[in-house]
Amino acid sequence: MGSGGRTLRKLSRSQRGESQTPDEGASTPQRVVEQDRSRVLQSSLVQAIPKTRPMLSRVAEAMYWMSRYVERAEHIARIVLVNSHMLIDLGELAPDMQEKQWLGVLHILRLDQRVGLNDDGPAVPITLQNASDFMKNESNRNLLSCLTRARENARSIRENISEEMWETLNTLYWSLRGEEAQQRFEDSPQEMFHAAIMGSMLFQGVADQTLPRAQSWHFIQLAKYLERADMICRIVDTNFDILQSSGEFCETPLRNIQLMGVLRSCCSIEAYRRKQVGDLDPLRLAAFLILDADSPRNVRYAVKAAREAISGIAASVHPHKIDSAERILGRLNAHLEYTEPKDISGSALSAFLRDIQEDLAEASAAIENAYFLH
Repeated sequence: MGSGGRTLRKLSRSQRGESQTPDEGASTPQRVVEQDRSRVLQSSLVQAIPKTRPMLSRVAEAMYWMSRYVERAEHIARIVLVNSHMLIDLGELAPDMQEKQWLGVLHILRLDQRVGLNDDGPAVPITLQNASDFMKNESNRNLLSCLTRARENARSIRENISEEMWETLNTLYWSLRGEEAQQRFEDSPQEMFHAAIMGSMLFQGVADQTLPRAQSWHFIQLAKYLERADMICRIVDTNFDILQSSGEFCETPLRNIQLMGVLRSCCSIEAYRRKQVGDLDPLRLAAFLILDADSPRNVRYAVKAAREAISGIAASVHPHKIDSAERILGRLNAHLEYTEPKDISGSALSAFLRDIQEDLAEASAAIENAYFLH
């Protein structure tokens, strides 16, 4: 029995049905090293493969412009609504400011013509009512046109967005384009603009709550914040030009009405009041809307969020390439981070805002070339 047991223990591994490894003769530490090297190699190969497939360029472009048009519609509605409220005060105190203020609205929207011009007669004064009529036309930069284009893009990619997103946008569209909408615009235009603002914000909230944090959500965030940063630059630049061109007006209490209008147009009045106590100061207000890092309704926050969104897209699509738009937005974000309020005082403000808008336009072109033109 003893010799038989020893014989059984001496059976080879192959006789017991076990396989031999190539480094059978190697020591245990050497085998551990080789196994670690193999795991590292496998891990690097896995990391080199994108975790998700790139979206179709058609889907990505529709997602991007759907979000951008919704954000633009919200800004258009808020700008018109805020100026209509503000001109109630300005009309009583400075009637000559009404025309200049409405022309400023058109300049913000990049529509450098007057509302309601008569070719054969004198110009019609700009009022809330004919401004509302203009917003219902088929211009590329009015309220209903933006919502129409947003809905068309959403309809083309319904399988890529949530049902709640489509229902929210479709309901907003028909509330402003339905049979009764025309009469409601005539009876209470302010109510219609307020409904557009709230509908846009509801759509953005629904998108945040129903979409996975994948490429589609990143494209929506990218478009939203690029549009927001550009609009805020235009609002600040145009209104400060009005203040500087008004002479004595800048030294009167009417200046505060104008500055409050700037904050309301950017949906930032409460955020500003929490950070700044006391009288409204033009430099501090401009610095807040451009350089503040915490409020989501200012330029620096929007640029940072857009950079994070394009970084998420680039990491999914081409993780080992340098994305041109990401580089542009990263450079702009760093520039905003290290700019001090004194650097944008006086005449330097307009040049600073123009530089930001040029960088945003360059980033938008880079996004189009990288993800849409295929």
